[in-house]
Amino acid sequence: MSKRILILTPNPDHPSHHGRWPYVLDAYREALSGIDAEIFDQPWSEPIAEDYDLILPLVAWGYHNAPNSFIGAMTAMGAAERRVFNPPEIVSWNVDKRYLRDLAEAGVRIIPTLFTESVTDEDVARARADFGQKALVLKPAISAGAKNTLIWEGDILPCAAGEGDHEVVEGAITTTTPPIGPAMIQPFMPAIQSEGEWSLLYFVGQLSHAVLKTPKSGDFRSQPDYDAHLRVLTPPPEALALAQSAIDFIGRDRLLYARVDMVRAPDGGFCLMELELIEPDLYLTYHPEASRRFKDAVEAAMMVCGCTSSDHVH
Repeated sequence: MSKRILILTPNPDHPSHHGRWPYVLDAYREALSGIDAEIFDQPWSEPIAEDYDLILPLVAWGYHNAPNSFIGAMTAMGAAERRVFNPPEIVSWNVDKRYLRDLAEAGVRIIPTLFTESVTDEDVARARADFGQKALVLKPAISAGAKNTLIWEGDILPCAAGEGDHEVVEGAITTTTPPIGPAMIQPFMPAIQSEGEWSLLYFVGQLSHAVLKTPKSGDFRSQPDYDAHLRVLTPPPEALALAQSAIDFIGRDRLLYARVDMVRAPDGGFCLMELELIEPDLYLTYHPEASRRFKDAVEAAMMVCGCTSSDHVH
Protein backbone atom coordinates (compact mmCIF):
# COMPACT_ATOMS: atom_id res chain seq x y z
CA MET A 1 0.00 0.00 0.00
CA SER A 2 1.51 3.33 -1.05
CA LYS A 3 2.07 6.20 1.35
CA ARG A 4 -0.22 9.24 1.43
CA ILE A 5 1.15 12.80 1.48
CA LEU A 6 -0.99 15.89 2.04
CA ILE A 7 0.14 19.35 0.94
CA LEU A 8 -1.66 22.25 2.62
CA THR A 9 -2.91 25.00 0.29
CA PRO A 10 -4.55 28.43 0.77
CA ASN A 11 -7.96 29.14 2.23
CA PRO A 12 -10.20 29.35 -0.88
CA ASP A 13 -12.45 31.90 0.84
CA HIS A 14 -9.68 34.51 0.79
CA PRO A 15 -8.34 36.35 -2.28
CA SER A 16 -4.86 34.96 -1.57
CA HIS A 17 -6.23 31.67 -2.87
CA HIS A 18 -5.41 33.04 -6.30
CA GLY A 19 -2.03 33.96 -7.71
CA ARG A 20 1.25 32.09 -8.01
CA TRP A 21 0.64 29.25 -5.58
CA PRO A 22 -0.93 26.78 -8.10
CA TYR A 23 2.32 26.86 -10.10
CA VAL A 24 4.35 26.28 -6.93
CA LEU A 25 2.10 23.33 -6.08
CA ASP A 26 2.61 21.93 -9.58
CA ALA A 27 6.39 22.12 -9.09
CA TYR A 28 6.13 20.13 -5.86
CA ARG A 29 3.86 17.57 -7.47
CA GLU A 30 6.27 17.14 -10.36
CA ALA A 31 9.23 16.80 -8.00
CA LEU A 32 7.40 14.09 -6.06
CA SER A 33 6.09 12.25 -9.13
CA GLY A 34 8.65 9.47 -8.73
CA ILE A 35 7.99 8.88 -5.05
CA ASP A 36 6.10 5.83 -3.76
CA ALA A 37 3.21 7.88 -2.44
CA GLU A 38 -0.08 9.44 -3.47
CA ILE A 39 -0.09 13.23 -3.31
CA PHE A 40 -3.18 15.04 -2.03
CA ASP A 41 -3.86 18.68 -1.27
CA GLN A 42 -6.46 20.59 0.72
CA PRO A 43 -6.81 24.08 2.25
CA TRP A 44 -5.14 24.51 5.63
CA SER A 45 -8.38 26.09 6.86
CA GLU A 46 -10.33 22.83 6.54
CA PRO A 47 -10.29 20.03 9.15
CA ILE A 48 -8.18 17.04 8.18
CA ALA A 49 -10.56 14.11 8.10
CA GLU A 50 -8.32 11.35 6.72
CA ASP A 51 -5.02 9.76 7.68
CA TYR A 52 -1.79 10.74 5.97
CA ASP A 53 1.76 9.53 6.37
CA LEU A 54 3.07 13.08 6.02
CA ILE A 55 1.54 16.56 5.99
CA LEU A 56 3.49 19.39 4.36
CA PRO A 57 2.52 23.06 4.98
CA LEU A 58 4.42 23.88 1.78
CA VAL A 59 1.73 25.93 0.03
CA ALA A 60 -0.19 27.25 3.07
CA TRP A 61 -0.24 30.75 1.63
CA GLY A 62 -2.61 33.20 3.28
CA TYR A 63 -1.76 32.21 6.84
CA HIS A 64 -0.82 35.84 7.50
CA ASN A 65 -4.39 36.95 6.75
CA ALA A 66 -5.79 34.73 9.54
CA PRO A 67 -2.80 33.96 11.80
CA ASN A 68 -4.82 32.86 14.83
CA SER A 69 -6.84 30.41 12.74
CA PHE A 70 -3.68 29.09 11.14
CA ILE A 71 -1.90 28.60 14.45
CA GLY A 72 -5.05 26.91 15.75
CA ALA A 73 -4.96 24.51 12.82
CA MET A 74 -1.28 23.75 13.45
CA THR A 75 -1.94 23.22 17.15
CA ALA A 76 -4.77 20.80 16.37
CA MET A 77 -2.49 18.79 14.08
CA GLY A 78 0.14 18.62 16.79
CA ALA A 79 -2.40 17.57 19.42
CA ALA A 80 -3.64 14.82 17.09
CA GLU A 81 -0.02 13.66 16.71
CA ARG A 82 -0.16 13.97 12.97
CA ARG A 83 3.17 13.79 11.18
CA VAL A 84 3.66 17.36 10.04
CA PHE A 85 7.01 18.46 8.65
CA ASN A 86 8.08 21.18 9.30
CA PRO A 87 6.68 20.49 12.79
CA PRO A 88 3.58 22.43 13.94
CA GLU A 89 5.32 24.21 16.82
CA ILE A 90 8.08 25.48 14.53
CA VAL A 91 5.59 26.56 11.87
CA SER A 92 3.50 28.41 14.48
CA TRP A 93 6.61 30.17 15.82
CA ASN A 94 7.49 31.25 12.30
CA VAL A 95 4.14 33.02 11.72
CA ASP A 96 5.14 36.14 13.67
CA LYS A 97 8.29 37.89 12.44
CA ARG A 98 9.22 38.67 16.02
CA TYR A 99 10.88 35.25 15.90
CA LEU A 100 13.80 37.30 14.56
CA ARG A 101 14.30 38.60 18.09
CA ASP A 102 14.87 35.00 19.28
CA LEU A 103 17.47 34.49 16.57
CA ALA A 104 19.22 37.76 17.39
CA GLU A 105 19.37 36.89 21.08
CA ALA A 106 21.01 33.60 20.08
CA GLY A 107 23.73 35.48 18.16
CA VAL A 108 22.34 35.22 14.63
CA ARG A 109 22.92 38.51 12.81
CA ILE A 110 19.64 40.06 11.69
CA ILE A 111 18.94 43.46 10.15
CA PRO A 112 18.95 45.92 13.08
CA THR A 113 15.31 46.02 14.18
CA LEU A 114 13.11 48.06 16.48
CA PHE A 115 10.09 45.99 17.48
CA THR A 116 7.02 48.00 18.41
CA GLU A 117 3.39 47.33 19.32
CA SER A 118 2.27 50.22 17.12
CA VAL A 119 4.39 52.42 14.84
CA THR A 120 4.51 56.02 16.12
CA ASP A 121 6.42 59.15 15.16
CA GLU A 122 8.46 58.63 18.33
CA ASP A 123 9.39 55.11 17.21
CA VAL A 124 10.50 56.46 13.84
CA ALA A 125 12.64 59.14 15.49
CA ARG A 126 14.19 56.59 17.84
CA ALA A 127 14.93 54.18 14.98
CA ARG A 128 16.62 56.91 12.96
CA ALA A 129 18.76 57.84 15.94
CA ASP A 130 19.66 54.20 16.57
CA PHE A 131 20.31 53.28 12.93
CA GLY A 132 21.85 56.56 11.82
CA GLN A 133 19.87 56.91 8.62
CA LYS A 134 16.64 58.46 7.36
CA ALA A 135 15.25 55.72 5.09
CA LEU A 136 13.41 53.10 7.14
CA VAL A 137 11.43 49.98 6.35
CA LEU A 138 8.15 49.63 8.24
CA LYS A 139 6.58 46.20 8.11
CA PRO A 140 3.89 44.32 10.05
CA ALA A 141 5.05 41.66 12.50
CA ILE A 142 2.76 39.25 10.67
CA SER A 143 2.91 39.59 6.92
CA ALA A 144 4.12 37.88 3.77
CA GLY A 145 5.02 38.82 0.22
CA ALA A 146 5.93 42.42 1.24
CA LYS A 147 2.27 43.05 2.13
CA ASN A 148 1.78 46.43 3.86
CA THR A 149 5.54 47.03 3.88
CA LEU A 150 6.56 50.67 3.52
CA ILE A 151 9.85 52.48 2.87
CA TRP A 152 9.53 55.67 4.89
CA GLU A 153 11.64 58.82 4.64
CA GLY A 154 9.11 61.37 5.87
CA ASP A 155 8.86 63.03 9.27
CA ILE A 156 5.21 62.78 10.33
CA LEU A 157 3.45 59.49 9.72
CA PRO A 158 0.10 59.68 7.92
CA CYS A 159 -2.93 58.39 9.76
CA ALA A 160 -3.38 54.67 9.24
CA ALA A 161 -6.16 53.98 6.77
CA GLY A 162 -7.50 50.99 4.91
CA GLU A 163 -5.35 48.21 3.49
CA GLY A 164 -6.24 49.31 -0.01
CA ASP A 165 -4.50 52.67 0.25
CA HIS A 166 -1.53 52.65 -2.10
CA GLU A 167 0.30 54.68 -4.67
CA VAL A 168 2.38 53.83 -7.71
CA VAL A 169 6.07 54.73 -7.44
CA GLU A 170 8.12 54.12 -10.60
CA GLY A 171 5.84 51.26 -11.55
CA ALA A 172 5.82 49.65 -8.10
CA ILE A 173 2.67 49.64 -6.00
CA THR A 174 3.55 50.62 -2.46
CA THR A 175 1.47 51.25 0.64
CA THR A 176 1.21 54.87 1.77
CA THR A 177 0.28 54.26 5.40
CA PRO A 178 2.18 52.62 8.25
CA PRO A 179 1.31 49.07 9.32
CA ILE A 180 -1.39 48.71 11.94
CA GLY A 181 -0.58 46.90 15.18
CA PRO A 182 2.66 45.09 16.08
CA ALA A 183 5.37 46.01 13.61
CA MET A 184 9.09 46.18 12.90
CA ILE A 185 11.20 49.18 11.95
CA GLN A 186 14.48 48.52 10.15
CA PRO A 187 17.03 50.59 8.26
CA PHE A 188 16.60 50.35 4.50
CA MET A 189 19.45 48.25 3.12
CA PRO A 190 20.60 49.74 -0.23
CA ALA A 191 22.09 46.41 -1.35
CA ILE A 192 18.58 45.04 -1.80
CA GLN A 193 18.26 47.18 -4.93
CA SER A 194 21.83 46.93 -6.22
CA GLU A 195 22.87 43.32 -5.51
CA GLY A 196 19.55 41.86 -4.41
CA GLU A 197 18.35 39.39 -1.81
CA TRP A 198 20.03 36.02 -1.35
CA SER A 199 17.88 32.96 -0.65
CA LEU A 200 19.65 29.80 0.49
CA LEU A 201 17.54 26.65 0.28
CA TYR A 202 18.00 23.77 2.72
CA PHE A 203 16.51 20.28 2.71
CA VAL A 204 16.87 18.16 5.87
CA GLY A 205 19.49 20.60 7.12
CA GLN A 206 21.70 20.47 4.03
CA LEU A 207 22.24 23.25 1.51
CA SER A 208 20.59 22.44 -1.82
CA HIS A 209 21.02 25.63 -3.85
CA ALA A 210 21.05 29.41 -3.60
CA VAL A 211 19.14 32.03 -5.58
CA LEU A 212 19.95 35.72 -5.93
CA LYS A 213 16.79 37.79 -6.40
CA THR A 214 17.28 41.32 -7.72
CA PRO A 215 14.25 43.67 -7.81
CA LYS A 216 13.32 45.40 -11.02
CA SER A 217 14.45 48.99 -11.41
CA GLY A 218 12.75 51.35 -8.97
CA ASP A 219 11.37 48.57 -6.76
CA PHE A 220 12.61 47.03 -3.52
CA ARG A 221 10.56 43.83 -3.58
CA SER A 222 12.49 40.73 -4.56
CA GLN A 223 9.58 38.34 -5.13
CA PRO A 224 8.94 36.90 -8.61
CA ASP A 225 5.41 38.35 -8.32
CA TYR A 226 6.97 41.80 -8.78
CA ASP A 227 9.12 40.85 -11.78
CA ALA A 228 12.34 40.47 -9.84
CA HIS A 229 15.26 38.80 -11.66
CA LEU A 230 16.16 35.40 -10.18
CA ARG A 231 19.26 33.35 -10.89
CA VAL A 232 21.10 30.47 -9.24
CA LEU A 233 24.56 31.35 -7.94
CA THR A 234 27.10 29.97 -5.50
CA PRO A 235 26.54 31.82 -2.21
CA PRO A 236 29.43 33.81 -0.69
CA PRO A 237 31.07 32.10 2.30
CA GLU A 238 29.71 34.79 4.66
CA ALA A 239 26.17 34.14 3.43
CA LEU A 240 26.59 30.41 3.92
CA ALA A 241 27.86 30.89 7.47
CA LEU A 242 24.90 33.10 8.37
CA ALA A 243 22.40 30.63 6.93
CA GLN A 244 23.99 27.75 8.79
CA SER A 245 23.79 29.64 12.08
CA ALA A 246 20.05 30.21 11.56
CA ILE A 247 19.44 26.56 10.64
CA ASP A 248 21.46 25.36 13.62
CA PHE A 249 19.35 27.50 15.95
CA ILE A 250 16.33 25.36 15.11
CA GLY A 251 18.22 22.10 14.64
CA ARG A 252 19.11 20.55 11.31
CA ASP A 253 17.23 17.32 12.07
CA ARG A 254 14.03 19.25 12.80
CA LEU A 255 13.61 20.89 9.40
CA LEU A 256 12.46 19.22 6.22
CA TYR A 257 12.82 22.47 4.29
CA ALA A 258 13.95 26.01 4.94
CA ARG A 259 14.66 29.14 2.98
CA VAL A 260 17.10 31.57 4.51
CA ASP A 261 16.73 35.09 3.08
CA MET A 262 19.43 37.69 3.62
CA VAL A 263 20.88 40.94 2.32
CA ARG A 264 24.37 42.38 2.31
CA ALA A 265 24.99 45.02 4.98
CA PRO A 266 26.97 48.25 4.40
CA ASP A 267 30.02 46.65 6.08
CA GLY A 268 30.07 43.89 3.45
CA GLY A 269 28.72 41.16 5.71
CA PHE A 270 25.20 39.73 5.62
CA CYS A 271 22.09 40.24 7.72
CA LEU A 272 19.21 37.80 8.00
CA MET A 273 15.93 39.09 6.57
CA GLU A 274 13.73 36.03 7.07
CA LEU A 275 13.96 32.38 8.03
CA GLU A 276 11.07 31.03 5.96
CA LEU A 277 9.78 27.73 7.38
CA ILE A 278 6.08 27.70 6.44
CA GLU A 279 5.30 28.00 2.73
CA PRO A 280 8.37 29.35 0.96
CA ASP A 281 8.80 28.96 -2.75
CA LEU A 282 11.79 26.62 -2.78
CA TYR A 283 12.68 27.58 -6.37
CA LEU A 284 12.86 23.97 -7.48
CA THR A 285 12.72 24.88 -11.15
CA TYR A 286 15.84 27.05 -10.96
CA HIS A 287 18.39 24.30 -10.23
CA PRO A 288 18.66 20.96 -12.07
CA GLU A 289 19.21 18.93 -8.89
CA ALA A 290 16.76 20.76 -6.62
CA SER A 291 13.70 18.62 -7.39
CA ARG A 292 15.59 15.38 -6.78
CA ARG A 293 17.03 16.68 -3.53
CA PHE A 294 13.57 17.75 -2.40
CA LYS A 295 12.12 14.32 -3.27
CA ASP A 296 14.91 12.60 -1.33
CA ALA A 297 14.18 14.83 1.66
CA VAL A 298 10.48 13.98 1.61
CA GLU A 299 11.27 10.27 1.36
CA ALA A 300 13.56 10.61 4.36
CA ALA A 301 10.84 12.48 6.27
CA MET A 302 8.42 9.61 5.77
CA MET A 303 10.93 7.30 7.41
CA VAL A 304 11.47 9.35 10.57
CA CYS A 305 9.14 11.94 12.05
CA GLY A 306 11.63 14.45 13.47
CA CYS A 307 8.70 16.23 15.13
CA THR A 308 10.13 16.33 18.65
CA SER A 309 9.89 19.39 20.88
CA SER A 310 12.73 21.88 21.23
CA ASP A 311 13.79 24.37 23.86
CA HIS A 312 14.58 26.85 21.06
CA VAL A 313 11.02 27.34 19.87
CA HIS A 314 8.00 28.23 22.00
